[in-house]
Amino acid sequence: MIKEELIKRSPIRILEQTLHGGLGPGHLGVFVSRKGVGKTACLVHFATDHLLRGQKVLHISFSDDPHHIANWYKQVYEEVAAAYQLESANLIFDELLRDRLILHFKKNGSNLSAVHNNLDIYVKQGGFTPKMIIVDGTQFVEKDQARLQEWQTLAKAFETQIWFSATLPANAGSAAEFIKPFMQYFSVIIELNAQPDHIQLRLLKDQDATSCEKLRLRLDPKSLLISNRRV
Repeated sequence: MIKEELIKRSPIRILEQTLHGGLGPGHLGVFVSRKGVGKTACLVHFATDHLLRGQKVLHISFSDDPHHIANWYKQVYEEVAAAYQLESANLIFDELLRDRLILHFKKNGSNLSAVHNNLDIYVKQGGFTPKMIIVDGTQFVEKDQARLQEWQTLAKAFETQIWFSATLPANAGSAAEFIKPFMQYFSVIIELNAQPDHIQLRLLKDQDATSCEKLRLRLDPKSLLISNRRV
């Protein structure tokens, strides 16, 4: 399969259709679940789709080991290429790397001025303008509400969409209860629920819609790819 056909058939098109075009510049979105359910896999598959469409992606990591992020991209891309029998897969992957930037900050990485300064350097001096920013490895607590306002400001300043991963604490109730204090800052909220043979994606918030459509997508825990559950 050629790249253009892969893009057209990607399950990410279903997500964008359900969200009436997608998250959009200047907005924040979040994948929320228990630890180890598949948030990073979802984010990387989402980012890979953007890269295949020639859109630049910035991945910001606050994890202890940033090296595993690059491995995630390689693994997810190889699964996508194999699933769709992508022609010239190795050459295309090399092209994608030119549009992907990974930045690592310390675990407590609440210093958004450092993130902003780095973006200024890469965007204004290097011409790297990301269409999507992924923020991985953050731990949401009450004090993060003011910080999320800063992320909103940053998203608007750089005219980009920002996606987060949020891990439910062990003692937390439902995802809806956990994310409620932060609800106003996110335009899109997607919950991941582990099932016996797959991981269900459930839409908890879709912009200003009063009710959310059913998100007909799932994550395959073996391939780590998002797929259309009707297929």
